[in-house]
Amino acid sequence: MKIGIIGSGQLGWMMMLESYNLPVDFYMLDNEPGPASYMARKFFTPDKYKEFVDSCDYITYEFEHVDGRTLEYSEKSNKLRPGLKAIEIKRDRSLEKDFLRSINVPEADYEKADNFNEALKMARDKGNAVIKTCAGGYDGKGQFYVHDSDTSKFEGLDVPGRFIVEDFINYESEASIIAVRSESGEFQFFDPSFNYNKNGILIYNIAPFNDKKSEMQEIAKKIMNNLNYIGVMGIEFYIVNNKVLVNEIAPRVHNTGHHTLKGSSISQFQEHIRAISNMNIIRPELYKPSGIVNILGRGIDDVYNEIMKTADDVYWYRKPEIRRKRKMGHVNITGESYSDVNNRVNDVLNILYRGNLDQFI
Repeated sequence: MKIGIIGSGQLGWMMMLESYNLPVDFYMLDNEPGPASYMARKFFTPDKYKEFVDSCDYITYEFEHVDGRTLEYSEKSNKLRPGLKAIEIKRDRSLEKDFLRSINVPEADYEKADNFNEALKMARDKGNAVIKTCAGGYDGKGQFYVHDSDTSKFEGLDVPGRFIVEDFINYESEASIIAVRSESGEFQFFDPSFNYNKNGILIYNIAPFNDKKSEMQEIAKKIMNNLNYIGVMGIEFYIVNNKVLVNEIAPRVHNTGHHTLKGSSISQFQEHIRAISNMNIIRPELYKPSGIVNILGRGIDDVYNEIMKTADDVYWYRKPEIRRKRKMGHVNITGESYSDVNNRVNDVLNILYRGNLDQFI
């Protein structure tokens, strides 16, 4: 069996790394070879997209912002998993928000704006709001926070495009669930995790986070069934006033699921490959509390040995350039209890950032 992955970053790399024991050969397509491309059997550039698709039994993607021609041709060839609808709504926040509203999934109230000035006016009227670009934007990019109707710091900015203006949610916790659905409709999910984000970037997370677990599970199942979804999906939530609100969905393997590499009976990456290739998906079991710390904007040569006194493993993504905010790798941590993992997470944060996280994000 041949599986094609669009994109050659760390998520594709971990898909292959976790699935090389399966009877699968991996082909890869990207603009230029990334960290994952060197593990693939064949590498294709976008101008060869038809040859790439025709050579594979199934096509998946590691990120939303990938070559559109390849996605469309894969969909027409009945090989794209997850399907095109899932990635289309993710590429446009307004479509994502409208879809969630149409199936009665709880989310922050929102309005749509055709330009940035209109978005600023809506945010002023709301008082406390978040302006988000409809296209692009991830890891906190393309987001503008307005408090107490004060938009003065954004006046004069020329930001192109369309926007979503959401009510600002003063949440108690952020959490996520990683779920998987097969072509036959079988549904499984990993234990949810507590997530700590700063400036829109995941810093660390810990599983299990059992508050509102059943609600998150049911929402994930509803979303995936309505999309006739095949594969793994990450869904981020706010927990506020004893309710869960969906923040956003990710139609792919997700950063908040990296803890499954060490703490669970199967990783999100192999589960995804199993689902898209019609292999049996497996009910995940959390063997022990687990979490990750993202390595952001720095190398680890000087601290690797120190980290490994506390951590279970380090995944280094082999990206060619280290720069601020960039995810260079992550650290996996397990423990005997949630508290134990939390303590080890803080130890690794101190080793990596020495109390100066803002310098790296």
